[in-house]
Amino acid sequence: MKTLITYCCATPLLLPSLVLAEEKPVETRINKVSVGGSLSFNYDRPIFKGINSTTGYSLVPRLSLGPVRDAEKNGDASSNFKGPLKFMLKPRFGFFRQGYDASDSVMLQGMEDRDSSFDLGLKFQTRTPIGSFVLEGGYDVIGKHDGFEGSLMYTNLIPLGASRLKFYPEIGIYYWSKKVSDYYFGVNLGEVRVGQDVTRSAYDLDSTTSYFLGYRVEYPLTKNWGLTHTLRSTWFDDDILDSPIVDDGSDNDIKTTFGLTYDF
Repeated sequence: MKTLITYCCATPLLLPSLVLAEEKPVETRINKVSVGGSLSFNYDRPIFKGINSTTGYSLVPRLSLGPVRDAEKNGDASSNFKGPLKFMLKPRFGFFRQGYDASDSVMLQGMEDRDSSFDLGLKFQTRTPIGSFVLEGGYDVIGKHDGFEGSLMYTNLIPLGASRLKFYPEIGIYYWSKKVSDYYFGVNLGEVRVGQDVTRSAYDLDSTTSYFLGYRVEYPLTKNWGLTHTLRSTWFDDDILDSPIVDDGSDNDIKTTFGLTYDF
């Protein structure tokens, strides 16, 4: 069922640009590095028992590799693909935002908090006449789960006429290793609890795959400043949904952010 949902959602993303496909030579480029930062407000409706929603702020670094064509900066490059195929291999780093605070829910009493990890890895991106494909993955380097998490995503800039607003639908698949899956959705022997309010058994997971669908919006204010907004929903692996700490009847979460960015 989740595979069918994925194919159905992907179809309208591909159609606007399929007619633009044409044979072009392949080209690779050495890219320049630019850095910046992003301050974001985050809203999350997770699937953990007893937690309706969470909110918070985050300040994270931004790293991008150029050069970027003027057309891409103005948001109209994908509407008229003319250049060769592009391949980029970038360093990848950032927070992997999953988890919960056990104090936020009576149903999670006896569990230890599960914190976001900070991952280091690589990001491979290719731009084609029908959009961009992004393959990335990284390992936790701060000792939270010590596992590997990766994803494969398709995205494409949707033309909005002369507007400076850039809208990117996104669809893809997550892969989480056993350590990642078990850390966030498993129940250790020391966390087994049987009481008046909570009944919970031990639960272990292997590696999992989940599907996601969402979008990203960017709006440049000046040469350096910009606004961003993202929304993404994840449909989780059945092994995750069977976890004793996952809300019965839930199969997906929702995460959204509103951010202010600055790039040097």
